[in-house]
Amino acid sequence: MNKLFFWVVAFLAIAFFGFADAVYLTATHYMGNLPVCTVLEGCDEVALSEYAELGPVPVALMGALFYAGMLIIGVTWLDARNPVMFRYLPFVTVPAFLFSVWLVYVMFFVIDALCIFCLLSAGSTTLLMLLSFRLRLLVE
Repeated sequence: MNKLFFWVVAFLAIAFFGFADAVYLTATHYMGNLPVCTVLEGCDEVALSEYAELGPVPVALMGALFYAGMLIIGVTWLDARNPVMFRYLPFVTVPAFLFSVWLVYVMFFVIDALCIFCLLSAGSTTLLMLLSFRLRLLVE
């Protein structure tokens, strides 16, 4: 098994995890429920804060769309084996990472509450950004 394939599968696994997390948060938002937080308490405070939406769009929905895009990129590579998309992947993952950093800052220092689902999403975005640099190096 070649190195690139292994890293793409890792990228896909993390993107799928992030997607599932973001879809859960998006679904709870639209159903009018609060996320069930068992590890950390504070999901409700984060979900009800003014920072949970940008305009009319839930932040979780933006995350789900980001992860869906990452899944599409990974699956497209598995199908076509065209590495060109990996050259530009950091231009998508770095802004997503920076947005996640801002959201984590807001949780810690503005809302003063932590949401485990949000932290898992931020971790997934961080790993996807790091993997995007690895994938870019492997195709150059």
